[in-house]
Amino acid sequence: MFLGKVGPLFISKNRGRFCSVWADNTVELVAVRKPLVTTGGSVEIGIVGFGRFGQFAAEILRRDFDVYVFDRRPSPKKRGIRRVTLERVASKPCLILCVPISQMEAVCRELRPYLVEGHLIMDTCSVKEKPLRIMREFLPKSIEVLGTHPLFGPDSARDGVEGLEVVLCPGRCNRVDKVKAYLEARGLVVTVTTASNHDRAMAKTQALFHFLAQGFSCLDIDTNSLATPGPAQLFQGFRDVLGDSKELFRDLQQLNRFVPSQRKKLIASLIALDKQLSKRSPCP
Repeated sequence: MFLGKVGPLFISKNRGRFCSVWADNTVELVAVRKPLVTTGGSVEIGIVGFGRFGQFAAEILRRDFDVYVFDRRPSPKKRGIRRVTLERVASKPCLILCVPISQMEAVCRELRPYLVEGHLIMDTCSVKEKPLRIMREFLPKSIEVLGTHPLFGPDSARDGVEGLEVVLCPGRCNRVDKVKAYLEARGLVVTVTTASNHDRAMAKTQALFHFLAQGFSCLDIDTNSLATPGPAQLFQGFRDVLGDSKELFRDLQQLNRFVPSQRKKLIASLIALDKQLSKRSPCP
């Protein structure tokens, strides 16, 4: 997505000459000491993890890049997306890790021997402090590290990603502005913030929403029954997030240090409200 060590978004090879491609799609010839891997004039990008979100990301990115993916689990073949070995996917100058937080350390350890200076590694986890800490610790210091969190998924982006939001959390990266410019050029709204600020905000929004969705799913409510527009929209949101993996739900609740206190506040406020409503009102 955002390759090369020079200023532009990425480097592309055109008729044997290397060109820099900028966010506004202008192109200029450049000289680079070490050619980047290219195929047919297109920039190559690697994705590690080809689960539900990895497949979703690959489908979007293949419109702009040659996409290579690695996953040990079987998955359906996708047109225009190449499944390759870990070593080969690690040779791509930009790698996106679409794996759960619980697998981050193992994946970083496996990738480490194949990485060279200039690589850009990004994660897509819904929690940012821990993944960034893992990448900084287990990836070489010559590797650029950037935390990303697309605030959408396959269900919420069913009508396209334009206007949706992505959060960038710099870990060890000199190309944040270039990544931001590329995403904005593709119609996304980009917020750059710290990992702790991100996790604190997600504890009050995403994590609580997933918590409520799981709670409602245990009530066996027919969400297609009579409802006013407000509940109908809420139930649709619940259905969207209930399609996510149980592992994602656990990561949101257990690996964001700000979540437990927010969850307890919500429960306490609901209990207090229930007690208040359960009191008998004096007769008029």
